[in-house]
Amino acid sequence: MEENIEVEIKSKVEDLERIEKILKSLNAVFLGELEERDIYFNHPMRDFKLTDEALRIRNGREFTYKGPKVDEDTKSRLEFTVKIENGENMRLILEKLGFKAVAEVRKKRRNYKIGDVIISLDSLPQLGNFVEIECFGSYSSSRKKVLELAEKLGLKNFERRSYLELLLEKSGSWND
Repeated sequence: MEENIEVEIKSKVEDLERIEKILKSLNAVFLGELEERDIYFNHPMRDFKLTDEALRIRNGREFTYKGPKVDEDTKSRLEFTVKIENGENMRLILEKLGFKAVAEVRKKRRNYKIGDVIISLDSLPQLGNFVEIECFGSYSSSRKKVLELAEKLGLKNFERRSYLELLLEKSGSWND
């Protein structure tokens, strides 16, 4: 459980500016602001909702598989991402293979970095504001870094559900 593990926690917050001030006081490096558009797919032969997996195309440039969560209190999981040149063609390939697009998640994201930890301040029109803290690498050391930073930021009540899960729960659908 040591390779390609993404240790991630997420917490819903009301005040992203407060978090941003703390990050600046910790000398976090601002990486930029962007809008992300993720299209999620479900497998034709197994239900990713039941297997706790995810397959997505992000901004037409990245193709990502996320495995099931590996613990009970974070969103730690195997993750593999490859760059793609043409998101629309990738989508068509998946659809021809029987995969079905189930949802689109859009968010505005401001990214910061402290060491090898990435902090994302996310605003989603349908879900509100969240802080995500993630680190790739060794599970135990990444987990420690992520949880220590969460404490410094005053984050509690971690949300283990993905944005996709939250959005689909809110809309009441998965396979529509």
